[in-house]
Amino acid sequence: MSLSAERLRTLISEDIFWRDLRILETVGSTNDLLKEMAQEGAPEGTVLIAEEQTAGRGRHGRAWHSPKGGAWFSILLRPRIATAQAGCVGISLAVGLAEALRKSYHLPIGVKWPNDLWIEGRKVAGILVELASRGERIDWMVVGIGVNVNNAMPSATRVPATALSLELKHTLMLENFYRVALMGLAESYLLLLTKGFAPIQARWKALSILGERVAVHQGVQRYEANVLGLSESGKLLVRAGQDIRELAAEEVSLSVE
Repeated sequence: MSLSAERLRTLISEDIFWRDLRILETVGSTNDLLKEMAQEGAPEGTVLIAEEQTAGRGRHGRAWHSPKGGAWFSILLRPRIATAQAGCVGISLAVGLAEALRKSYHLPIGVKWPNDLWIEGRKVAGILVELASRGERIDWMVVGIGVNVNNAMPSATRVPATALSLELKHTLMLENFYRVALMGLAESYLLLLTKGFAPIQARWKALSILGERVAVHQGVQRYEANVLGLSESGKLLVRAGQDIRELAAEEVSLSVE
């Protein structure tokens, strides 16, 4: 059964944040399409959902397998914060999504910095943040979210993967999934805007699946470091030898091999 925009709007009718919700059967990338809409003035709270993506992508331009049965969607945000704080938004959304899914589906979902969701060593969701700024302020942020829900796993993946249906041993109604996900995302985002990053940091700490030591990959360089926590801008603080470093887009392995 195809997703029903009418059914989904009914389910999230009490959540006034999501103002414009659109469902497409097939699209190249919801992020690419929503970025065009953002540049044309689409309002914050716009949601673009695809039943299938043919050119989905994750961080570092990696392809993201996006067949029917999964949740592939992008949301448009216009936070009145400095561009330097953009990383806080992605982490806040990962925390909000993980908490909402844990509560509704009773699964041990954790967050791998910066904003991937994992279940006991297997990746179940990823978040990609793209933005445009004016000066030092954010103009818009398009956040692409991919969650393995009912879709089959690809034959080969860069990291171990799983789906919610595999963990629960039954299929999920996608409209109900989106209700849970969108309400969790809105709650955490609005908390960030009203209370700042400090409460998000505490919630992230409870969900983080990083160990005390991690392996960091920067180009051809690889080193081991101790995890200290998050900076005020959402970067990962680590200690490597006597140096304390802030990591932004580096690859961080869960444990030292």
